[in-house]
Amino acid sequence: MLTAIIFVASVGVARAGSVEKKHHKHHKHHHNETKNIVSKEKPAADAGSEEKIMSKMKKLEGELAKKEEAVKGVVTKGRIEVNGPLPADFAERFAQGTSKASGCDPSEVKVTETNPVSGGGDVVEVVFEAPADVVKAVEDQAADPDSKLATGPLKEFLVAKDSAVVETPVQEKGIDVDTEMPYGELEPFGREDTAQELTESSIKESDEMVDQLERAEVAEEKRAVFRALTRLRGAAITSFDGVARSQTGNIDEYNKTHKWRKTHPLHHLADEESDISKWAFPDNADF
Repeated sequence: MLTAIIFVASVGVARAGSVEKKHHKHHKHHHNETKNIVSKEKPAADAGSEEKIMSKMKKLEGELAKKEEAVKGVVTKGRIEVNGPLPADFAERFAQGTSKASGCDPSEVKVTETNPVSGGGDVVEVVFEAPADVVKAVEDQAADPDSKLATGPLKEFLVAKDSAVVETPVQEKGIDVDTEMPYGELEPFGREDTAQELTESSIKESDEMVDQLERAEVAEEKRAVFRALTRLRGAAITSFDGVARSQTGNIDEYNKTHKWRKTHPLHHLADEESDISKWAFPDNADF
């Protein structure tokens, strides 16, 4: 808009200049001077008005931006109608679907009420709290079957059931599938979080099984090594005892066969004095 105003003003100035040139050819000199003075003063007035318009527009833009920022943080209530009956975890699924469709944080969306509209519970009114811009986006997208909200995780609750009817296989004998399924309000089977829990549990149990086998193998190795070392210790002790006994036996045997007195005979005084004929009655004795 500002560009258009500036363009119109510049066109007006250009036209005024061209008119002045034409009048300059056909009128007198003093008349041309008057026109020139008027034409010189006019752009100044236009520039001032343009500045005022620009300042007003900037001011309005700033006020609108402030109002939008103030409204974004305000939590308001919204209402939409969905297909029922609702599962037990509908509040969590609604928050996740709203987050994917509007880009908000799932914690900012909270379901406060769920009121059945019809007696059978086929249509349920959902009352929720969220920031104002999120509420508006949800209400707008809930009415559009091609929106991110209607084509996302909440599709089964927002798209009319008549448009998503699956034809039941019919044979010559008639319908072979029971269309009245019991337990309709139970949690749906095959959820992603349940599969993840089962996967993690399987991995954990397998790891513990391998760890237990490893501990059993270590225990058996320690038992076998301890038994072998015990037998080695017994054999070593037996060998040591045999060596010790053999050594002491050799000492005893050597002592029996090697007598010091046999190689070193002793002269006892008692043996020498036992012959009294030599010392008591010698042949050269004086009697």
